[in-house]
Amino acid sequence: MARTSKYLAITPARDEEKFLPDMIDSMVSQTILPVRWIIIDDGSADRTPDIIDEAAARFSWIVPRHLARTRSREPGGESVIMRFLPREEWQDVDYIVRFDADLFFVRDYIERLLNEFDRDPSLGIVSGCLIEPSHGEWRLNAIPSFHTRGPSKIYSRACFEAIGGLEPGEGWDTIDEVKAMMRGFRTRNFRNITAFHRRTTGSARGLWRTRFGQGRIAHFVGYSQLFTLARAAGLLFSEPFIGGSVMLLLGFYSGYVWRRPRFPDPQVMKFIRRQQFRRLTFRESVWQ
Repeated sequence: MARTSKYLAITPARDEEKFLPDMIDSMVSQTILPVRWIIIDDGSADRTPDIIDEAAARFSWIVPRHLARTRSREPGGESVIMRFLPREEWQDVDYIVRFDADLFFVRDYIERLLNEFDRDPSLGIVSGCLIEPSHGEWRLNAIPSFHTRGPSKIYSRACFEAIGGLEPGEGWDTIDEVKAMMRGFRTRNFRNITAFHRRTTGSARGLWRTRFGQGRIAHFVGYSQLFTLARAAGLLFSEPFIGGSVMLLLGFYSGYVWRRPRFPDPQVMKFIRRQQFRRLTFRESVWQ
């Protein structure tokens, strides 16, 4: 990567006093530092605000932002992220790094991911693979190569602009990929570039609630019923065994029962269903 390339980093944090210090240590030791790192205290009740302010006092490129705990919150952190990412905040950088507060990683983690953009100019969103706790051990959470992990994403400025930033609420990390692909960008995770994620994906809510939430997201973004049934079948032997598949389907079909709204762009749903049909019929798809 050309050393003249610049990136902005942003991280939402809510009650992260246990993990945030390691995240800060990881960021300040990177071989390529951000021009700015916005850390958002999303209404924390622990020492998170103090930890952020102490780091900002040590490093001029750390920008603290504090929100009241008493305000209403949408699911996920993207609504607060976009509050602090107006165009003038990122128009002078080449990349936007969106990381969760419960990560830690080696000194060249970001540099190696940025290098991938140079190797493949069609890339719009990249992430590393995450190593997460499982039954007392650290295990690599392997996922399809096209999928980028929500806790650790890097966007090219061109892609970020093309997709119009990040959607608020649940399902944002599916919608951003779909919108990027629709606009001709590739999305990819790299299994040889890893970060440690202190929480297993969904552990903050519990696996049962997580599967239900995944079903709700599938309905919201427009998954086809056939693909959702196939996905539920694929989860039968993953924890929580059988029950996870049931909860996924309950979450999905509850959207029909309660007439929940769907993502308002019909082209996104059309794109998703076309790719799902191609996968189900064993044809080439961008979702490989």
